[in-house]
Amino acid sequence: MPITKSAGDMAQMFSSKTAPDRVATRYAASQQIAVTKYINYATPFRMLVERVREVLTDLGVPQGKWGIHIAFAEALLRIAKATKGRLPDAVIAGVKNEYVAKGADPAVLDKLATLVVS
Repeated sequence: MPITKSAGDMAQMFSSKTAPDRVATRYAASQQIAVTKYINYATPFRMLVERVREVLTDLGVPQGKWGIHIAFAEALLRIAKATKGRLPDAVIAGVKNEYVAKGADPAVLDKLATLVVS
């Protein structure tokens, strides 16, 4: 590989390595794989948000406070996906304390934690 001497040389080397037809072919070949991975990862979070909205509506939580509760549920789900088996109660309590300090209602967080863990 030759040594580059200027920015123009670097740009020329880069454009020779990334020919548009090669890049488009690679993108087309990997697009379906990427979309499938995205859907498999994002679907549980989307379903969780819908369930949390239902619970928050039933409990009468004002919509201005929904964001912090949804963030709590997503944080628990993220930790649950990274943990084998059941989440330890200490982890749930730690995340709950963090969101209570941010202004969330502890009773609502208990119900959401039950929703996420079950």
